[in-house]
Amino acid sequence: MTLTNRQRMDRAVEGQAPDRVPFVPSVYEHGARLIDRPPGPVSRDPELMAQAALKAYELYQHDIVTVGIDIYNIEPEALGCEVSKGENGSIPGVKTHPLAYASALEVDRLSIPQVGKSNRLGVIEEACQRVYGEIGERVWVYACMSGPFSQAVELRGFEQLVMDTLEDPPLVHRLLERTTEFTKQQAARLSETGCGVNLYESWATIPLITPAMFKEYVVPYNRKVIEMIVGNYSTEPAAVIMGGNIDVLVDFFIEVGTSLMAVDYKADFDLIKARTAGTDIIIRGCVDPKLIEHEEWDTLQESIDQLAGKSRDMNNFVWGCGCVTYDTSAENLLRFKDMCLSA
Repeated sequence: MTLTNRQRMDRAVEGQAPDRVPFVPSVYEHGARLIDRPPGPVSRDPELMAQAALKAYELYQHDIVTVGIDIYNIEPEALGCEVSKGENGSIPGVKTHPLAYASALEVDRLSIPQVGKSNRLGVIEEACQRVYGEIGERVWVYACMSGPFSQAVELRGFEQLVMDTLEDPPLVHRLLERTTEFTKQQAARLSETGCGVNLYESWATIPLITPAMFKEYVVPYNRKVIEMIVGNYSTEPAAVIMGGNIDVLVDFFIEVGTSLMAVDYKADFDLIKARTAGTDIIIRGCVDPKLIEHEEWDTLQESIDQLAGKSRDMNNFVWGCGCVTYDTSAENLLRFKDMCLSA
């Protein structure tokens, strides 16, 4: 029996064997390419953002659809960071860190922004409403937003925030309390659309920070956001998404309450399987998306074969990759899908 995308993921999260292994590529700015637009303008227009997500689903029939193009910077921009427009095939990026030289008092005065014309908080909310309304009955749909720690990094600057953790930990916690409250408010707005919420903590990647820093400055604040979502909304389960070396963070991810872990094909799957046994965490095996863009099929096949071997008998495993680049052709991603489903 062929399942719908939604039924397939429902079975996977319950640890039951689906009809095939789900296919979950990371499609963000690549969606802009599919509608022949550069990422910058699409990230600022709810209609275009929705079109990008819907076009991707039409082409790839992937088992989780994410709504978002500039997935890292909408929240930092609303908090006061200057963000580039995103020229040609590039995505917007943070240019200024408004709290880089701020005192603790100024951090305490950091206001929590609300939806308005001066920010894009409502842009992704509107796009999510459109996408969920059209395909939400058939497939899991997720809204994208940056997490509390990554927002704090963009406000303070990475090197300065790391120094703060050594010299003034209370300052860091005050800043994280503020970004967490903001994250909870935006996550609530996105959850109201019916979508699940992905929190992207790209600045929390190992080895950018240590496991000890992750435990103190990432885990408790992401947990607060996820507990708010779980306690108030019946959406797809919330997740914390980041790359890097996940092996040393497995127990922390379980403590956070994430529903999905993005795991590199080189990871220690025996460790991950042992730690996540009995949980409802989805394990997304990821390959390097540059291999797909540059058509390095032999190397890509080796990565897929490794994942196929490591994930044998895992009903909670899904195929995936890192962020699909804007320059990747649809034909290449479809070939990658075929390779995954044939493995």
